[in-house]
Amino acid sequence: MTETWDSAGYIASSRYRLAVCEYLVQHGSGLPSRIATETGLAQPHVSRALSELRDRDIVELLVPESQQKGRLYGLTDHGELAYERVASDREAELNIVERSEFPAPELVESLAESYDDLRAVVWCEPNQTWVNFTSSTVSDNYDTDTLKAIVSTFKDDEEFEAVVADSPTGGPEFVAFGLEDALVVRIPVESETALLVSVDSDFDGKLRGLIETCHTATQAAALESN
Repeated sequence: MTETWDSAGYIASSRYRLAVCEYLVQHGSGLPSRIATETGLAQPHVSRALSELRDRDIVELLVPESQQKGRLYGLTDHGELAYERVASDREAELNIVERSEFPAPELVESLAESYDDLRAVVWCEPNQTWVNFTSSTVSDNYDTDTLKAIVSTFKDDEEFEAVVADSPTGGPEFVAFGLEDALVVRIPVESETALLVSVDSDFDGKLRGLIETCHTATQAAALESN
């Protein structure tokens, strides 16, 4: 289950890997050249994505390894499950907003003041999500489809939380996941609402302080709304 979750995050964190998996889901299999032509991607990007996905057992070669032409690829059973997780909530409304339009603007302000390596803060509700980026340098890296895929993958995992809740340690207060260039921390705020905080991968602060800042700001926002 955790391996599937990790693979889903890996797919979602690259628009090339995401496009390749989406093509293979729709067509069942594909040649690198055909995938490139029909997705509008450069073939070197497609070839690299296939290689990366194959290394993670998300994609498999459907012809003998020795065959140099007509190298047909398809998703593995594991890859299909991982992509299903990515695709499950991609239709939810996603809003990229300024700080003042964020559901808890004081939270973004507090995090930005405390952490220089803050990348983005995401407020996730079942059918709507708000994203505030710290700078255009970060936001320019993500198109809407890729961002939807990443958020839907990270925002909830009921099966994961149920398994951990039954362990001696109890349910998760937060969950942290490492990507290639970022660390994402998921923090439950209230029923059906979660907060995602993204910082640089070389984040040198303490996670506990980050969590406490989030809890303090969201609790203050809840008191003000009441």
